Amino acid sequence: FDENEPESSPVPDYEERLAMERTLGPFLRLCVVRFMREDRTNVCCAQFIEAMLDSRFTAPVTDQIVDIFDESSPRKPVLYLLTAGSDPTFSIDELAKKKKKYP
Repeated sequence: FDENEPESSPVPDYEERLAMERTLGPFLRLCVVRFMREDRTNVCCAQFIEAMLDSRFTAPVTDQIVDIFDESSPRKPVLYLLTAGSDPTFSIDELAKKKKKYP
C-alpha cells in the first residue's frame, strides 16, 4: 500500500499463487492494485495489456492526418479518441485548407 510502484511489488502471502496462474495471475494483480491504490490503476492496466496482448496495444497512434483522410470515405467516418492535451483541430483545419474543403 505504501510503495511508490505497487504494481511492481510482490503481493504478501499471494505472490507464489499469482506467479503460478499464468492467465489469471496478472488480472488478480490488477484487481489488487485497483483495490488498494486507485491512482496506480492506469499504469497497472497498461502493464496488464502489454503482458496479455502486446505493447502495440498501449503505444500511442501517431498516424498522419493525410493518411487517415485517404483511408476514410463518406461511408467510413473517422473517430478521434482524444486524451488530455491532444487536439487535432489545427491539423484537420490545415488539411481542409489544402484539400479546399473548408466550410
